[in-house]
Amino acid sequence: MHAVQNEYAKRKILLWDIDGTLILSTTRGSYKLYFASTMQKVFGSSGDLEAVMPSGMTDTQIMYESLKNKGFTPEKILSKRDVLLRTFKEEMLKVHESGKESYRVLEGVEEILTATLQKQNFVNALLTGNLSVAAEIKLRSVGLWNYFIDSLNVFGEVSCNRKDLAFEALRRFRERYKFNFSPSQFVIIGDTPNDISAARAIGAKVLSVATGRVHGKEDLLKHKPDALVESLKDTEQVLEILENL
Repeated sequence: MHAVQNEYAKRKILLWDIDGTLILSTTRGSYKLYFASTMQKVFGSSGDLEAVMPSGMTDTQIMYESLKNKGFTPEKILSKRDVLLRTFKEEMLKVHESGKESYRVLEGVEEILTATLQKQNFVNALLTGNLSVAAEIKLRSVGLWNYFIDSLNVFGEVSCNRKDLAFEALRRFRERYKFNFSPSQFVIIGDTPNDISAARAIGAKVLSVATGRVHGKEDLLKHKPDALVESLKDTEQVLEILENL
């Protein structure tokens, strides 16, 4: 038992964002097509979707921000979780299969995921604002889903607040392994200030990547991440950073 606990104490749990970190859409703004149709069907309106800047938000937060002027609360958005997931998947697949949305894997991503998978002290999981159905569609389409298919992933239907996703990841890992992982064993990897604030909320480490479309290197540095790279291209450099955080 002590040997197992000692092994867990050495683990680094890598919590990956998706958009702007692992992949990028090759068709900017196409998400609005299925967000709008989903929101119309589930909530009766797409509200102020056109005016919302989605970077770093959970999908449910995008919906809340779009609909709050119509009296919607986060609780009301989340109360429709089941029908929302079902409808979102249908609407997103329509857009995706019509060729109106596609994605590309960012440089170095497959190499670093493969390298961390082969190291016993690393555990990979998703901490993403994407709804679970969206994450699977995106990552399957570019061949990355198998890296996360059996992981303790946390998705955007958990909360409208990204910080809540970080707390949920901490809870799930402690519950699954029956071990009180230290918050500092978690490393959130993402491309926005919201990823940094989510890490700070639970006391996790954070590696910022300047590969997103909205927040550049200087912008991210203002939020004081534990480490920052311009991309994941240099596998050895990224591995060294992750080992030492």
